[in-house]
Order: sequence, then C-alpha cells, then structure tokens
Amino acid sequence: MREGKLAMRRMTAWALAFFVASPLLLAQQQSGPPPRPLHKVGDHWTPYDPPREFPPDVQVYIIQPGDTLWALAERFLGNPYLWPQLWEQNQYIRDAHWIYPGDPLVIGPKAAEAPPTAPPAPAPAPATPAAPAPVAPPPGLMEPSPVGEAELLPLGSEDDIHCFVYLDTDGEDLPLAIVSAERIGYQARFSTGDIVFINAGEAQGVKAGDEFFVVEPGQRIRHPATGAVLGRVVHYLGHLRVICTQEHSSTAEIMAACDAIPLGAKLKPFEAIPIPMAPRTAVASRCELPSGKARGFIVYSKDNVESLGQDHLVLVDLGEADEVQPGSFLTIYRENPVPGLPRLVLGQGAALTTGPHWATVKLLTTDGPVYLGDRVEVQ
Repeated sequence: MREGKLAMRRMTAWALAFFVASPLLLAQQQSGPPPRPLHKVGDHWTPYDPPREFPPDVQVYIIQPGDTLWALAERFLGNPYLWPQLWEQNQYIRDAHWIYPGDPLVIGPKAAEAPPTAPPAPAPAPATPAAPAPVAPPPGLMEPSPVGEAELLPLGSEDDIHCFVYLDTDGEDLPLAIVSAERIGYQARFSTGDIVFINAGEAQGVKAGDEFFVVEPGQRIRHPATGAVLGRVVHYLGHLRVICTQEHSSTAEIMAACDAIPLGAKLKPFEAIPIPMAPRTAVASRCELPSGKARGFIVYSKDNVESLGQDHLVLVDLGEADEVQPGSFLTIYRENPVPGLPRLVLGQGAALTTGPHWATVKLLTTDGPVYLGDRVEVQ
C-alpha cells in the first residue's frame, strides 16, 4: 500500500513538472536555440557579423531590447506580415527568431525630405455670411468614405513557403547530404534541435554559419494532357545550420523541421523566401470572359491529395516565362463537358513561389472540389 502511494506521488510530481515545462519546451521548438558563439561588436554582444557601413540613402535602425522583426515590420512598414522583407534586407541575421540589441537593421530607403514652406498668408475676411453647417444625413444613411489604398494581405504562411515543394526541371546535382547524427544509435529520423553530420567540409568550401534547406527528391510528374515529363518534385523537409567544420565533414544543427528528416536527405543552400503580399483580387465570376492570359494545369498536390479545396497547396505548369510571379492570382476552372458552353469557374489561387515554368499555388477560394488536371488562367 505504501509503495502504491509513493508511486502515485512520483507520477503526480512528474505530471506537474511536465505541464510547467511544456510551454517553455514548445517555445524552444518553435524558435530553436539561440545562435552561438557570441562575440563583442562595438559596445554590444552578438552572434552575427553585422555591417558597419551603409549607403547614405538608406534608413538604419539600431535594435533595442524587446524588439522583434514582427513588431518592427508593423512599426516601420505598417504590417507585421512584412517581416520577411526586413529579414531579406539584413541577411547577416541568420535566424529571424533571434535579433540582438545594438545590431543595425536596414529598414529601407530614407524618405525624401520635404522643402521648408513659407507660413500661409492670413485669409481675407469673408465678404458674405458664412454658409450654414451641412445637415447630417437621415438615420440609416451613411456618407461614402474616401477610398484609400487596398490593404496588402499575406497570401500564405511560412509553412506554405518552406514546407512544400519546388520543381526540378534541370536534373540538379545535390552532392551534400546528411550522412550521420549524434543519436544514430537509437534514432532513424531527426527533427528540430538534433545534431547531424554532413558529407562535406572545409575542403569543399563549407563554413561554420552556412545554412541549407534539407530536401528530398520525390516523384517525376507528367503533364496531364500531353504525358510529357515536367520534372521531379523536390520536398522541403526543413533547414539546418553548420556549427563547425572538419576537413571533409561538417557538424550541423537542424533549426526547423517540416517533417521527420532521414539519413541521406539532400542539402540545398538556404535563402529567405518572403511571403508574397498583395491586395485581394475579386474571383472571376461565372459570366466573366476569360482574361486571355496564359493558361495551364494543376499538375501536383501536396501529399498527393486527390480532392482539393480551400487552403490546399498545388503545383501548376505556369511560371515566370508565363508572367506568373509570387503574388499573381489565377482563376481555377474546368472545361465544360458540353462543347461550346462556358467554362466552369471553380475558384481562385495565388502563386507563392515560382520557377521558369512552374509555380506553387495556394487555393484561396473554391466552389466544389478541385482535381489534378483542372485548369488555371492568369487573372
């Protein structure tokens, strides 16, 4: 009986410790450990090598305690979702979750200074009595508000960008790979915070601080109408950072994982991919004529889902050569099975990332199921 009570007390203490610690553990998993090592630059400590000289026409802000890229984007750019633009302009920051007080942050070009204006001359006395004040509109009627600029909205999320796919159309060579890990003795797949080893080092030009996407080549996909091979789908699994190098190998830490990362996963140089921002465009109506712009097909869906709907991610066979850029809107439609009748409009998607002849697209709105082989047209 006494042993049972003791076991129950231990179980209760363990459970309390877990629930107290779990928010901290979750935060660590989301942001990853801080970059190291720290070194002193001027009067502050930082793990980065921030620039010290800037062109005279750029606005530079010195990071303060408590700042985040999210909050600074809202302060300086008017929208917190524009934080990737700040990160892209300050590529010395290796991890967007960790910025350090005292480091400089390029905000963008300086605003043009307006020339000083002379004080206005006093207005002449009115020659006629002032007009009566305007009468308020009757209850239930509102005066139209002035039309301002359309609000920019994010068209996707970080996961939509960094955890989907791209299309390899050239048979790219990816010689770098994860070949071992610290926990290889009892773990077959790896995730955020795990230490892994790469099959290249100083002799191959790899340096401490280098970052890579972790990718896994997948299936070859064919055009739904012609059957021609379009390329190979390459899945993003996460990204890692090299923490030290040897002559022909490197030690790295997985900074983020979209999925379990196996040994043999390939590496591709990391670059920040901003989330496209755009004002929402109206969905093409049933009675609207086609735009006459480039048309293509849905050729792949995330996880090979067959019946697609709102928020699903797909790959289409239109790209930069077809004037599709991140932020472009596409009408999703299907040809009418009765020849000569109008097309069936199914919804709208937005391009998130693009290549010469492909784009990843998020389905923003759908009216009924969407399938592989359905058509898209640039709006």
